[in-house]
Amino acid sequence: MVARTSTWSGSPEAIDKWEAHVKEQVSGFVAKLPGNAGGAFFVDRAAGTAMTLTLWESEEAAAETDKFADQSRASTVEATGIELLDRGAFEVVLRF
Repeated sequence: MVARTSTWSGSPEAIDKWEAHVKEQVSGFVAKLPGNAGGAFFVDRAAGTAMTLTLWESEEAAAETDKFADQSRASTVEATGIELLDRGAFEVVLRF
């Protein structure tokens, strides 16, 4: 299993827009992609940051959806004004 992450930063308004955008657009889109095994979205309002974590059944599934992840990140920046700080991918060694 693979976890893909995106870390974001923005003003309180951008964080609010990001939250609405991931709830209304991103989560449903990602959930329908082949090989998706779930995900979560996090906000630290005091720090002005947010994080996306999506889970993929395999490295292959994560790789096959990379282009969609890039498109989703770009549309999120455009729709919300938030800044993409970092992207990551991790092997999931324990999930409970």
